[in-house]
Amino acid sequence: MSQFINIILNHIIFIMDFYNDYNSEEEEEEDYSDIVYEPEEPSKTRFTIALCELYNDNIHGPGPEGHYLVNCRYKKLHIDWIMETADFIQNEYDHLHNKKHNLFPNYKKIIEQSNYIKPEIVECIYLQPDGESIAIIKTFWLKIIQRTWRNILIRRKEAFNCRQTMSSIRHREMLGKWPSNCYSFGGLQCMLKKM
Repeated sequence: MSQFINIILNHIIFIMDFYNDYNSEEEEEEDYSDIVYEPEEPSKTRFTIALCELYNDNIHGPGPEGHYLVNCRYKKLHIDWIMETADFIQNEYDHLHNKKHNLFPNYKKIIEQSNYIKPEIVECIYLQPDGESIAIIKTFWLKIIQRTWRNILIRRKEAFNCRQTMSSIRHREMLGKWPSNCYSFGGLQCMLKKM
């Protein structure tokens, strides 16, 4: 459980650092090298923002089939640059003639989605023989946390609405506590227990 908490905290710190870097910058022209990592340049952190695509032998040549290939890594969260690059890559996939993959029979549907190329939080791993960079996508942890908190907030709202009924108020006046259906068991501790 502590490993999970460490991963979540690292993700939150990582996002806040990127957010602070993005908002603290003045509105001046930035150089490409200030925003985008060079292929050989090491990352300053374990996690980075990157654009990824599924590795395909038909497009990229023989390699780590079934993994995500890192297309572009970013030093700063510069939405304009990221979305411009993502649109360019997506446009290339829209005009791709060979839309077949050896592992994924639905590869054509995957790459035709409008959000196929999108910014992800990734951990980059460099393969030794060819120096290719593959990605372990970590963004899904944020989606799990968002979904869990959304459910907790729904339960809290239901408990609050339950406390506003006359029968619940009368129950509290008589016994000194709310009825059992008026308690919301939601919070950080509850969220981590259910995962």
